[in-house]
Amino acid sequence: MKVLKGDCMNLDDRKKKILSSVVEDYISSAEPVGSKTLVDKYHLEYSSATIRNEMKLLEEEGFLEQPHISAGRIPSTKGYRYYVDNLMKEQKLSMVDISYIDNSITGFGDTEKLLEQAADVISKILLRPTVLTLKQQDLLENIKIVKVSDKLLLIIILSQNGTVKDCFAKLTDVVQDQIIDELTEVLNQSLVGTPLENLSLVLNNVIAKELNNFSFVLDKICESIKYEMEKDCKKLNANVETILDLPEFSDAEKAKNFVNMISTKEIIDDTIEKAISNDLGIIIGSESKEVMLKDCSIISLDIQKNKKHIGKISVISPKRLDYSKTISTLKYINSKFKNLLLNDKEEGG
Repeated sequence: MKVLKGDCMNLDDRKKKILSSVVEDYISSAEPVGSKTLVDKYHLEYSSATIRNEMKLLEEEGFLEQPHISAGRIPSTKGYRYYVDNLMKEQKLSMVDISYIDNSITGFGDTEKLLEQAADVISKILLRPTVLTLKQQDLLENIKIVKVSDKLLLIIILSQNGTVKDCFAKLTDVVQDQIIDELTEVLNQSLVGTPLENLSLVLNNVIAKELNNFSFVLDKICESIKYEMEKDCKKLNANVETILDLPEFSDAEKAKNFVNMISTKEIIDDTIEKAISNDLGIIIGSESKEVMLKDCSIISLDIQKNKKHIGKISVISPKRLDYSKTISTLKYINSKFKNLLLNDKEEGG
């Protein structure tokens, strides 16, 4: 498994055991971890004084943080990263989870439906929001612009696979029927055969090169088409009620910030794109460089069909996340998809 690695250093065996125990205890308890907990609960073969000293050194080296002066310690971004890359043991999924996945992702229907089922299943098993991003592989067959009123246009997009999408564009100025006819003709000449995923980008280029005179209309049309394409290819299984029950969100302001963050499309898009590395990509906390994500982790699974990328399923969570179970769940989903999509290819000829 390849991941995006943060800076880390080699630790001796004692520090590794202590760091691993701190991470795992904090993941399960959500409480800062002290030396007494490690002695009593994990039966480490070191004295409390030795553990306290090692935890202090781990803090100085950036692997642990002390949220309060008298409290125990919690993992830092660097600590989580070292744990995931070097210490974590992947757990086997329970038979209950495997059965739930197998019964929920049926294999019937199209690929998009399978991805939607998988994203929903992952969200329910992990009790974390998931984002499904689909790669649009369809091509534009025809675009039609209908004038609903002087300042309202209906844009109808027909794909070569027979999918019909429509959206409205509200204008600031009155547009004449002749302009609409001219625009429709030019747009079809320029855009037919364009992959739907590239439609907004190509449309922007067409406006810049050929249709500056119509920019007052096309800017609004372009905004509407872009919104429609993005709305269709990204779906969020928010699971907000469950996520807000986590101890991290006992503070109402933090809860509000998290909900705002998972709703901020540009930040999520950019971070998910960076997280992809072969099948799995992991970004933890400040590794994303985004201030809104400094306390969050994103783990993304890249789904492929016939060696082509078709979509991503991403788990979004506070940094306190059961990384082992999350990775095991995504890996099982990935293996299931490979079998389903292979069978789909064989049945299709």
